[in-house]
Amino acid sequence: MKKHNPLAQKKKQKAALALKKGRLDEAARILQKLCKENGGDPEAWVMLASVHGQQSRFAAVAECCRRAIALQSDHPQANSLLGNALAAMGRHTEALDCYRRALAKRPNDPGILHNYGTALYLAGELEEAAEVLGKVARIHPNYPDVHNNLGNIYKALNDNTRAIRHYQRAVQLQPDLFEAHLNLGDIFISRIGHPHAAEHHYREACRIKPGDIEANAGVINVLRFMGRLDEAMEVIRTLEQHHPNEQSIVAGEADLLERRGDKEGAFRLARRLAEQGSSDPMAADVLLRTCTQFDYCDKAIAHAENLLDSGTLKPVGRETLHFGLGKLLDRLGRYDEAFSHYKAGNESLDIPYDPAAFTARVDRLIEAFDPQTLAALPRALLNSETPIFILGMPRSGTSLTEQILASHPEVAGAGELNTVNDLVAGLPRRLGEDYPACIVRLDTTLLDELASAYLRELEQARHNGESRITDKMPHNFLNLGFISLLFPRARIIHCQRNPIDTCLSIYFQNFGWMHPYGTRLDWLGSYYRDYARLMAHWERTLDIPILRIRYEDTVEDQEAVTRKLLDFCGLEWDDACLEFHKARRHVATASYDQVRQKIYKKSKARWKNYQKHLAPLIEALGDLAET
Repeated sequence: MKKHNPLAQKKKQKAALALKKGRLDEAARILQKLCKENGGDPEAWVMLASVHGQQSRFAAVAECCRRAIALQSDHPQANSLLGNALAAMGRHTEALDCYRRALAKRPNDPGILHNYGTALYLAGELEEAAEVLGKVARIHPNYPDVHNNLGNIYKALNDNTRAIRHYQRAVQLQPDLFEAHLNLGDIFISRIGHPHAAEHHYREACRIKPGDIEANAGVINVLRFMGRLDEAMEVIRTLEQHHPNEQSIVAGEADLLERRGDKEGAFRLARRLAEQGSSDPMAADVLLRTCTQFDYCDKAIAHAENLLDSGTLKPVGRETLHFGLGKLLDRLGRYDEAFSHYKAGNESLDIPYDPAAFTARVDRLIEAFDPQTLAALPRALLNSETPIFILGMPRSGTSLTEQILASHPEVAGAGELNTVNDLVAGLPRRLGEDYPACIVRLDTTLLDELASAYLRELEQARHNGESRITDKMPHNFLNLGFISLLFPRARIIHCQRNPIDTCLSIYFQNFGWMHPYGTRLDWLGSYYRDYARLMAHWERTLDIPILRIRYEDTVEDQEAVTRKLLDFCGLEWDDACLEFHKARRHVATASYDQVRQKIYKKSKARWKNYQKHLAPLIEALGDLAET
């Protein structure tokens, strides 16, 4: 048995007091001297390891822990601290062995379990990590870091619902937990497409760490997503004051300049970064987007390809450059090379999608909104004619249609609003049954309340007393039955385009998690078929006015289609609608650059340039493929 050493005990107490008061150097000096004089005391080595850990001296932590373990092989704290040090140095497999030895002695220690679960996550053992951290959450339910890490694990497992639940629990327990706010911002904007929620959490992260580049970049990304480019530039300017010449900030400025139409300014900044040896993928992408005007495409392509070949980019960065190269090579007529990059871009993030689940969802909508049920359902009594819903598949001309209408003095364009989706998502909680089965529980009072909530959101787009406001969320085709209950007098404009061109255009856009079905050609064909049969059902059963507009017709005879649109919406003719490309409004969607130009015909039958690559899409579309 180890003899009690009162002098050594007194020195450890003195070191502990210094450590408690934050005097790390003093604590380290005391413990180093003690370990030199009394090297057989494992507790002294563990205390010294802890001090080194707070100083991020991980190699020193590992050395001290090994000295303690040599004296007592099953020492739980020494093994746990050694695991922490090895994990910090990226040696996750060795760290896991250390945590297992520590847990053999203390199987329910929440701190060791938390570190073990985190190491499992970093080692890619996601299911086991979720199980271990779930155990910690049950033992210690008010541990915010555990919930934040569980959020990270479920996000990696593509379970966004659980991830959000744990992130939200983390900020509920610790409102100033920077990482959880940042994680919520990321998941809301990149996976859920809910920019208002993302903006709230990014701004909370900025409140906690005002000059943090990542948090401010999140705010910029959200503002760009919503088309608030001037506000985004203000954030960039503020960041540049705190971080002059930071490459990621300069790249962000170049991106915003290009989106605002300043091609020359954007190119100048992006070229400067490339010539400085920058590896920022956004800067390289801006160079790809602007190079055709400045005879710089060969160098822009070489720069992007070198970054891809370097192996240093994260998957999101690789995705960005593959899509950027695909778009430029398409413009240059190098179609096989372009398709190769588009395919690689779509495969970069390995985004999951279940076609059978979406087919079942459409089946449920058709079954729930049958003619008999629709006839018996109540309608909101507000009778507002303000909303004009522009919907259809993405890339079917919805942005062009909105831009034409929003050029009329009586029409404001609200862009893509997630409001109807949010209202639908809230129905199960309010009605006690899943959507769409719950629609039979709706009453006039609730419909009026929800319609009023939508109109309040829509009102934010009104600038000069316009009588009509457009909502061009394409996927409102899924919500059309519910919309008909909220706004029986609203106008619905259904945008259509050649199915193969539509699907290919989606495949060529970097939509990522927003449209997971768009990352594989066969999934796209299946999704399009379900969309087509649902729209056919709505047109057969709804008594709300629906106007079909074909993109190809707009391209061939813009004036005739524009007159049809204005007549349908009860609006007088205005020549400004033919000059839509001159309208001074930002467009936040992938079509932001196209709506600044006059109508062109080069997108018609574009798919024929890629015909030899499209067999999976054409086969999935079946009789809907217009070849």
